[in-house]
Amino acid sequence: MNSPPGESSLRSAVPAVRRAAAILDAIMNRQGGPMSITELSSQLRIPKSSTLNLCNELVESRLLRRIDGRYQLGPKLATLGAVYLASVDVVREFQDICSARSAELQETIKLAVLGDRGELVFLARHDAARSPGILMDVRVQQPAHCTASGKAMLSLLSARGLEQWLDGRTNLVKLTPNSIGSADELRCQLEAVRDRCYATEDGECIEGVFCVGTAIGRAQDDEAIYGLSISMLRQRATRAHVARLAAELQSIGAELGKRLGDAYV
Repeated sequence: MNSPPGESSLRSAVPAVRRAAAILDAIMNRQGGPMSITELSSQLRIPKSSTLNLCNELVESRLLRRIDGRYQLGPKLATLGAVYLASVDVVREFQDICSARSAELQETIKLAVLGDRGELVFLARHDAARSPGILMDVRVQQPAHCTASGKAMLSLLSARGLEQWLDGRTNLVKLTPNSIGSADELRCQLEAVRDRCYATEDGECIEGVFCVGTAIGRAQDDEAIYGLSISMLRQRATRAHVARLAAELQSIGAELGKRLGDAYV
């Protein structure tokens, strides 16, 4: 007997765990927006009764929360994510390096990676005026081509990696009138980024905000790329100030790469 479409992908030695993970993924793909049992059951091809039982268990474990009969990601995920990120060497080393330089640089510095759907995901931030923080809000995700650190990271992708990131797109989403709108325009900008070793973004993500970013990665490894960035109001982005911040980020990136090892450049 043939399985319903999608059912085979949810089979495993522990099917309940696989199905629970699929439920969490489905809600995450909605940017955390609530989903009903009917929506989850239909999308994942899981019987409604099984979906309801799984969601109830996830609510009990605080991995989901129930609001007006629909389900959202639960608070325990933030705790798990924070513990995970705190244990990752790159976050710890990033905070350590920035703390040592905080007297010289008062700007907020952010650490990011490329997400699995082409977006930029911020991992951590360092603000000299506040305690170092880990960014856990999934809504703090932005199209990588609209950000300085995103463009810096894209510039380090192999030719094949960039085409995989584009996924056949010739037109790109524009968050503001200044955003890059085409794959060809992006390729041209990435060439300039490679030449000067840092990227800028002038109102491409949020109008009136200027950002400078750099990235480090391992040669021929599209999975091991990290971006660093600093944002400011547009009026503060003088040529001299941008050059100073770019040099500072490059210095921090070089030190971070040295600590991570494995031929980071």
